[in-house]
Amino acid sequence: MMYTYQNEQQRQPAGPDSKARGQVYEIPISQIGMESWSARRQARSTAKHVDVCLIEDDESIVGMVEVLLEPVGINLVSVGSCEGAITALREIRPRLLLVDLGLPDRSGLEIARVVRGWNDYPYIPIIALTASAERAGAAWRAGFSGFIAKPFEPKMFQTMVKSWVSALTH
Repeated sequence: MMYTYQNEQQRQPAGPDSKARGQVYEIPISQIGMESWSARRQARSTAKHVDVCLIEDDESIVGMVEVLLEPVGINLVSVGSCEGAITALREIRPRLLLVDLGLPDRSGLEIARVVRGWNDYPYIPIIALTASAERAGAAWRAGFSGFIAKPFEPKMFQTMVKSWVSALTH
């Protein structure tokens, strides 16, 4: 395994204007913390299972989704940013991700790119919540499984999410 570092002590990626850019140091895996990697892997394998992780910064939508999914017995965890989602997904094991594409810290498209790169999340359905047909196309290309158009009709939303979770549970 090879990594590019500005210097071996810092182990930080070389910056664009760094003189060390392009230099590659080979660092044996034992030096980069095999023990911590193993601990992180174990934590992910024992993570809490939930039905749906909603990644949405609009509190009114979060509240509506909670009201719609709770009565049909769907466990929901919600976070309001990409960084919050990445952190939460290390601790929970949702069956489905619902992702707003317009998040405050980054595009929701980044969630699919990051999650699709994780070995233990390759097939999780990731559904975009968007009002834009153009953004829906970008979501498909980024690795999303589908999309729900905003504004959505509550009963249809509830039925769609319930059917996805049911299909993944049985």
